[in-house]
Amino acid sequence: MPKRFTRDRGQRGGKIAAGYRNHNGSVAAEFALTAPIVVLLAAGVADFGMLATKSAGLAAAARIGAAYARTYPDDTRGIQRAVQSAIGLAPALTFPASFPRSCECDDETPIACSESCATVGRPGPNRVFIRITANQPFTPLVPWPGIPAMLTGVTEVRLQ
Repeated sequence: MPKRFTRDRGQRGGKIAAGYRNHNGSVAAEFALTAPIVVLLAAGVADFGMLATKSAGLAAAARIGAAYARTYPDDTRGIQRAVQSAIGLAPALTFPASFPRSCECDDETPIACSESCATVGRPGPNRVFIRITANQPFTPLVPWPGIPAMLTGVTEVRLQ
């Protein structure tokens, strides 16, 4: 670089050299155009992170309720308390009135839980399952289309 150009900091003979023109307002204009996009992207990342965290926590809480249900399948209130205490101080969960049971034979044929596989000519004993379902409201920072307002955690565990 020539000494004269460096010493005069971009000026030659009192004139502003090409590339060193005054751009004072351009930075503010660029910031005004890009800031809303950056804020929207940051809100989207935060909302997606909260959605993933709450969904994973709700699924884990439902699994804890299923573990409790294996030991005490008729204790609906106990199952609900186990799930609610596993989720912590999050918004209150909602549950169905009861946790439905389903039965099937060894060949995976559905059967009424009041019936026996042997009486209907199917192999093996009845397999009994209970489905644990918990719902939790979700409010994102930005109301994105397609984001659910209610998250649902479901798990099914075999009782016998």
